[in-house]
Amino acid sequence: MKPVRLLKHAAADAAVLLTVLGLPVVSTDTGRALLKGSPDAVSSASVIIDKPSGEYVVLINRSLHPDEANLRLWEQFFTEKDAPVIFEDISCLTGLTDAGGRAMADSCRSRLPENQMTVQAIDTTLLLSKAEYGLFDVMILSKEIAEAGGVQTLYGKPDILVLHVKDTEAAE
Repeated sequence: MKPVRLLKHAAADAAVLLTVLGLPVVSTDTGRALLKGSPDAVSSASVIIDKPSGEYVVLINRSLHPDEANLRLWEQFFTEKDAPVIFEDISCLTGLTDAGGRAMADSCRSRLPENQMTVQAIDTTLLLSKAEYGLFDVMILSKEIAEAGGVQTLYGKPDILVLHVKDTEAAE
């Protein structure tokens, strides 16, 4: 084969392979993310969600936060005091039927850098069982759900830090 004809043949084969294999990959979410790139987790823009009004109970598992300094920073963060940057990731549980607790958790997550706090809503009975056995990192519950579930029995445990957050201001 002549070099020009060989070059045309190779270009045609590459175009067919790109069309057959490349287009399906690019049309998936993963393909688009690879082409687009991901934003920097710390500097990416996020919208801060106003915290809902009401009363909430925040439980922090002390055994997963052995560093007292970081534990105090999380306490400041959840009680709405100014807290400096916290170099620790957390996982937050809320009740599936607890709309207020979920809204409060989403508000807290929006004030942190992206991916620093994950929020998972699970069945309330399972949530309270996890709380009893200490199988959680952070838990945010509305006062009503906490009282109905009997969370006050956990208040005396030494490995659980209990915070009461009260906000009577309506979100503007």
